[in-house]
Amino acid sequence: MKKILISFTSFLIASTVLATSQVVDKTLAVVNGEPILSSEFNSLFAPIYEQYEKATPKSSQTIQKENELKDLVLNQKIDDLLLKQQAKKQNIKVSKKEIQDGLTEIKKRFSSDAEFKSELKKENMTIADFEKKLNDQIAIMKLVKQNVEPKVKPPTDTEAKALYNKIDVKMKGGRTNLSTEDNFLVETLATALKRMSGEQLRLRQIFINCAKGASQAEVKVALEKVATVKKELQKKTFSDVAAEYSEDPVSKARNGDLGLVAKDDLPSNISKIVFSMKVGDYTKEPIKTDTGYHFVKVEEKRAKRDINFDDVKGDILELLYQSNARVAYNEYINSLKSKANIKINKTW
Repeated sequence: MKKILISFTSFLIASTVLATSQVVDKTLAVVNGEPILSSEFNSLFAPIYEQYEKATPKSSQTIQKENELKDLVLNQKIDDLLLKQQAKKQNIKVSKKEIQDGLTEIKKRFSSDAEFKSELKKENMTIADFEKKLNDQIAIMKLVKQNVEPKVKPPTDTEAKALYNKIDVKMKGGRTNLSTEDNFLVETLATALKRMSGEQLRLRQIFINCAKGASQAEVKVALEKVATVKKELQKKTFSDVAAEYSEDPVSKARNGDLGLVAKDDLPSNISKIVFSMKVGDYTKEPIKTDTGYHFVKVEEKRAKRDINFDDVKGDILELLYQSNARVAYNEYINSLKSKANIKINKTW
């Protein structure tokens, strides 16, 4: 039950730690005398909007929806600034070790130190700038832990069972008569339980990067790597080759292990192939997707199964705890806003 606000703190690092103000320009908002500049906002908004464009059909992309997304990002930035100011007010300290530990953890997301430095350069940041941002985010995490965690109500087994019953109704196509927020939670869990109860595979992969639209030179390099992997697989184990040659840093660190996956977790062309394979088999020819080439090995098969309350009680209790934590966090943010002087001058 101590995993409070993991997703929230991960979001803070992912969405703000590489943001930087580039030029002095329009002031979109002022929070207790501290401005939020349009250049600072744009550095946050650009990657989020890029994902929105990729995920949303062109016909559904409207100025209204774009502005709603801008409002969400600006409000998040205001919240972040309020938390940063409150951490300073409460004199919350961050040690050099905490910063270095955080830096080490974030660097693990990159395949090399050079890639990490390249990303900083793209964002016009120095290591010192990055460490300052990291210092602020760690201080915010400490602030939230001190002020929110004690107010989070631990859920009971009775509450978990009641939620499970609602999930069961939803999975059978019935009506739950819940609020929009609670219904969203139930739908999310129902989808997760369907996934858990369906057929699953434990997979291992060797990934060679070759994104859609790659140049001829880049494709040539990728195909040379594919040829190397084929030769190496004739001499070494799949896991050893994955650890040496795979270009997916996350699974590479685990010798290519992707863990358990369901059919809907995978691109359709990969899913169709691997779910027809036997345990121990791997694709002798890589599967091509829009991101690159995938050699995939089936390590384990799990058949469909029935899932009861005891199987998922711990997960439901944890999810309810996270839901209660979000409520406590929102109440804390609203209390800071009620005492703050916030002026919004947005220009959209």
